[in-house]
Amino acid sequence: MVRPYYSDDDSSMITKKRLVSEPLLPKPHVVILGAGASKQAFPRGDANGRKLPVMDDFVDIVGLQSILDKSAIKFENRNFEELYSELYEKNPKSQILKDVEKKIIMYFDSLKITDEPTLYDHLLLSLRSKDVVATFNWDPLLFDAWVRNLNKAQLPVLLHLHGNVRIGYCKNHNFMGDNGRYCPECYETFTPSQLLYPITKKNYKDDYFIKGEWEVLENALNNAFAITIFGYGAPKTDINAVELMEKAWKAKGKRELETSEFIDVKEEELILQQWKHFIHSQHYLHFNDFYQSWIPNHPRRSCEALYVPTILGKFVEEFPIPRELGFDELFTWLSPLIEAEEKLINPKPQNAT
Repeated sequence: MVRPYYSDDDSSMITKKRLVSEPLLPKPHVVILGAGASKQAFPRGDANGRKLPVMDDFVDIVGLQSILDKSAIKFENRNFEELYSELYEKNPKSQILKDVEKKIIMYFDSLKITDEPTLYDHLLLSLRSKDVVATFNWDPLLFDAWVRNLNKAQLPVLLHLHGNVRIGYCKNHNFMGDNGRYCPECYETFTPSQLLYPITKKNYKDDYFIKGEWEVLENALNNAFAITIFGYGAPKTDINAVELMEKAWKAKGKRELETSEFIDVKEEELILQQWKHFIHSQHYLHFNDFYQSWIPNHPRRSCEALYVPTILGKFVEEFPIPRELGFDELFTWLSPLIEAEEKLINPKPQNAT
């Protein structure tokens, strides 16, 4: 029988030093992001002050009023996805629909990430290559944070479950990358990922790119030790998405040890009701703010840190990622964690000098 991790430690607390130097748990931490995550990451907007919308204020923030005034549809105080579906069902080839789609793409494509480290940088740098971050958001700021940190540390797999304005792909050669660039195999321009779906046609298995993203997520959820749902409200327009996630999370039977974490400004009772099928044996955490949650307080060791109280019944020391540091200082602070991970992947031969 394999002994539990850290079982040789007789103390009541597993220390930061032990967690940093001994990365162990290979199972993934899966993070699901909704619009509330981008709003929290950029409360003052992007680098130019452009706000990040949610579906209920989407029309106002993106500036669709003048276009929608031409339609005979009431759009004030309505969820945008429901509004879009009504426009689509009325006439899927209408000029109004084309103008709406063009305006949305232009708005999100214009968003620019700030120069200093953001919440999204801290999220990505607090996870490892075994982990997965899957976003429902169209804004490109998570992708931009991923790109600028890509060569600094091993980062989690990044998935775009509803497409993204920055992402394109080549169906023939299974490549993806920046929208507008070329496939390295056939040199054809990447096909933009699809953003907008009417509710009645939101089938994640129909679109080549989206289908591939969901397959990776389902596999990760099958094997995950922890899931964090951050700022995603599971709207009724996404009922198929929630069902797919629930099925994958439960695929290997009852989850008795794994932890579900929720980062949301909603009251805990509402969260528990909304996500009850993802919670087992009372192993859940709820926080209003990302920086109160498990990942940034145990960067790159979130699963190990969750394992300690859940399996060993011990306390675990926190070592929060420093929010005030610039990139150079931040990478220096992270270097002991990254070096320990590299030793785990490429251990030094015992007879080496």
